[in-house]
Amino acid sequence: MKILNKRIHIRVATGVATGAFLFSIFASITWFYISYHQEVDRSRSQIKQVITTIEQTASIAMYLGNKELAEEVLRGLEANDIISAARLTSQDGLSASFSGNSDLDQADTAIIFPIVSPFDENEFVGDLLVYPNQRYIENNAISLAKIQVIVLVFYSVIIALLTLIIVNRILTEPMKNIANRFHIITPGDTTRIEVPVGHKENEIGALVSDINGLLDAVNNQIDNERDLRSETENLSKKFRFIFERASAGIGLIDSGNQLIVANPALLRLLGQTFIVDTDRFSKTDFTGYFNDPAEIKEFIEEFWLKPGNQFSAMDIQLKHKVRAADRWVHCLFSKVEDINNPDDSLLEVVLYDITERAEREQNIIYEAEHDPITQLLNRRAGMAKLEVSLEEADKKQRKFAVLMIDLDGFKHVNDTYGHDAGDKVIIEVAKRIKQFFRGSDVVARWGGDEFLIGFSYNPNYETAVSDIASDLQFQIALPVEIGHEQTACVGSSIGISVYPDNDEAISALIEQADEAMYYVKNNGKNFFRFYQAEEATASANR
Repeated sequence: MKILNKRIHIRVATGVATGAFLFSIFASITWFYISYHQEVDRSRSQIKQVITTIEQTASIAMYLGNKELAEEVLRGLEANDIISAARLTSQDGLSASFSGNSDLDQADTAIIFPIVSPFDENEFVGDLLVYPNQRYIENNAISLAKIQVIVLVFYSVIIALLTLIIVNRILTEPMKNIANRFHIITPGDTTRIEVPVGHKENEIGALVSDINGLLDAVNNQIDNERDLRSETENLSKKFRFIFERASAGIGLIDSGNQLIVANPALLRLLGQTFIVDTDRFSKTDFTGYFNDPAEIKEFIEEFWLKPGNQFSAMDIQLKHKVRAADRWVHCLFSKVEDINNPDDSLLEVVLYDITERAEREQNIIYEAEHDPITQLLNRRAGMAKLEVSLEEADKKQRKFAVLMIDLDGFKHVNDTYGHDAGDKVIIEVAKRIKQFFRGSDVVARWGGDEFLIGFSYNPNYETAVSDIASDLQFQIALPVEIGHEQTACVGSSIGISVYPDNDEAISALIEQADEAMYYVKNNGKNFFRFYQAEEATASANR
């Protein structure tokens, strides 16, 4: 660091010298004026003193009319340098004078002294005109004034030098040393400024003490900031470690649904495995990673409208990859609001891979809704789907048929070949039945050897149900391999009810199909029959 030079010393010296110079000029002019006028006044006073000494002799010369004596008096005046000319004039006409080198016509500068009688003070005997030697007096006054001015300037210079030395010794030099010492101390340095000798109890000592105190405070602040920075860095490393090593995917989404920050787990979940460094990740449309972008977009838009910093979650399926299994994630959203700039608020999203859980849940739901042997809908699930399918058919103005199927001869297969063979027959019949229907149709195992079918059809296709029932009976009647090069055959009794011809309630339609099926069972089996109202009456009579 640059050490201070002597600029402050020079500035102090310049200030003192300038002050002394200005003071000297002002004092010299003033002193010159005063000295000049004092010297002029003193010269006039001397002239009066000289006149006083010769006044008695001049009075006698004027009284006696003695010109020689008068001239003698004038010669005495002529010997004095401060008098350039003089003239004695009596009342009787006596006149004597001398003019030296001066002009006696300078009446405006003459000093008139009246001469009184030597015997009577009230009697004037003549006048004495004295012409001061103005040039001599002025030169003499100027010379004397110059000498005094020179002395004054000399005194001023001496005083200025002494003042400069004293100020430099007492103030400037210690301050310069303090400043130089202060400027070589770097932040965090334990070195402190020493108090100059003799200044421990004055303002300089207090200044040094305050500077040292300030340096201590700065060092403490630096230490605190260093510790805080170290803690912040350690905390940042921990958060960074957590962010990068977290098993859950973590990211930030802006108001435009752009994913702007993502940790490696989130990138892996979203299939961005080619991005190794998260810093290289460029923002992308977050909703585009899901199988149903509209669903996640609508969810996010609704979440933005919620007041406060709430949490919201949803389970959603990720977009399919080529030849990849379905993947499900649990998305947890929370707002990261900027109070000063609400428009810059973000959404924090945490994603958990719940594919295994979703699969387990789906398996549980599937097992709860499906028959374990045939994998068809069980009675409870079939009933629920029938109600939904009937509502859909009503909305689309389509007819809806309910078929109740009971296998003929199935008990004989079980008793003859065993339950394993019976299961094989049930499974094969279920496959044959299922191949006739769409995914939206209802195919359920209603009981041991009973199946329930529900499907909608175009009301203009009047033979649709009969055709399907006929084909079903044909397929069901085909032999079924039960192992060991053996086959088994079963028939089918089918009861049919139709919405809205027979009824509008699904429970009633099922009951009607069941009654029609029992009519077939009781009347020769192995054919199908539509529900007839008289059958219900006959059944009731029985």
